[in-house]
Order: sequence, then structure tokens, then C-alpha cells
Amino acid sequence: MRTAIVTGGGAGIGREVSRLLAETGYRVVVTDINEEAAQTVADEITAAGGRAYAYLLDVASEAQWDKAAEWVHGELGPAHVLVNNAGIMDTGGFVETSAAQWQRTIDIDLMSVIYGSKVFAQQMIEAGIEGHIVNLASGAAFFPARYIPAYAAAKAAVLMASQVLRVELRPKKIGVTAICPGAIRTDILARGERAGLDAEEQEAWRAQMGRVQSLAFAKPDKVARVVERAIRRNPAVVPVNPEAWLGYGLFRLSPGLVRAVGSVGSFDLADRLLPRIQPLLNRITK
Repeated sequence: MRTAIVTGGGAGIGREVSRLLAETGYRVVVTDINEEAAQTVADEITAAGGRAYAYLLDVASEAQWDKAAEWVHGELGPAHVLVNNAGIMDTGGFVETSAAQWQRTIDIDLMSVIYGSKVFAQQMIEAGIEGHIVNLASGAAFFPARYIPAYAAAKAAVLMASQVLRVELRPKKIGVTAICPGAIRTDILARGERAGLDAEEQEAWRAQMGRVQSLAFAKPDKVARVVERAIRRNPAVVPVNPEAWLGYGLFRLSPGLVRAVGSVGSFDLADRLLPRIQPLLNRITK
């Protein structure tokens, strides 16, 4: 039986990827920094007749990645698939975002992909496995929005790192795909931080962003289907949703236009609009 590792598997996209891979015959290692959430997903898979294991993993820790790889190899044998899904999205302008917030975003959104890809690619190479690595980048990788500079920078780096890794691993017959979703109905914004707010303001902002993101048309299971298809077909880059495809195409054809569009949104605009649409959000999300 083939083994798949999924990071951030306790919720959102990671949960749906874990469930779908289990349905298609993989035994899945559901990793998450929230061990209880990972166990819940693993139990759901097991109850449905699949095979899954919950594993506590802080993806920002290289040492924990090394231990995870040792555990997988010792308990299940070499991995066949790695899905680097775990991530965060903090908001704030480039200047107002603190160095600590920048570092946190880079550690979780970028370095986790590097740590995981290194250790599991090496495992696949040594075992002679024709495996696959899927890295969740984002439509933000080619959309320089002024309110998510750290996230966009990290995801752009994930996109390029995936291409470099793809070139390197091609002779080993190990595929690498970067998935770039647009707006997906998850709680990534609700769990993030906005620079410059105190604790009370932070909670109010998260609640509002949670309602806003709940309006996204696409659900996490759409991304899961794209991930599963990418493992089988080995494309290099796959945007998800019309807005992501549009951004991907425009960034290649007219980067200046994309920058102009990215400059339109701002927190001042959001702060003016949110109170006006709050009654509508309350009715829709009730």
C-alpha cells in the first residue's frame, strides 16, 4: 500500500486531501500541530474503511520533520507522496508587518515546504520510489496585493522552489507540482493576525474575516480533487478557481496591470466597507 503524508491535515484543505487520498487507496499520515484535530480526521478515515495515522508535527521545526520522516520509514516504509499543505495568512502592510510576523510566515509557509521536501525527497530517492511532492502555493504567488505581503512573498517562493525541485527530481522520476488556489472557503484568514491591532481588535477582525471568507464559492474539496489529479498526472503548476487562472495568465502577459490591480485593495477601504456590509454578512452566515 502506498503512503501519503499530508501536513495541516486536521482541517480545511488538508482534511479533504487526507480523506480523498484515503478513498483512492493510500494509507495517510495526517499531520497537524493540533494533534486532536489530526486524530479526529484519522478516525473519520478509519471509520470509513480507510487507513490513517495521526501525527503531531510543527512544520516550522526542521528537527520535527527529521523525526517524522524516521517514524514514517520505520512504521510504514518509505513515503510515496508528500502534500505540503500547512500554512498561515497574516495581514498588514509591508512596513507595518513586524519582523516577527514576517519570520513566522516564512517559517510556516516556506521553510516547512523546504524541510519536508528535502527529507521526504531523499527518502524516495534512497528507496527508488517514483513518488510525488505537492506543494500548496497560492494565487497570491502572482498577485502582489498590498495587504498580504509576507504571505504573497512566501507563496511566490514556494512556487519557484517547487519548479527548482521539479527540475532536480525529474531524472529520479519523482514528480513535483505547485497548486495555486484562489479564494477557498477555509478559516485561514480567521486564524491569522492583522498587524497593528490590539487583542480585542484582533478578535473582531478575525470574526469579520471568517464571515468574509465563508462566502468563497469554492470549497476545500475542490482543491483536494486537484491535488489527487496532480499526483496522477504530474503537472508543474495548477491554479485553482477562475480568479487564480486569470491572475496567473495576466501576471505572465502584463505584470504591470496585475500590480495596478493589486494596489487597489487596502485596509482603509476594507475598514470603510465592512461596517456597511456587516448586516448582509450576518444574514448570509447566520
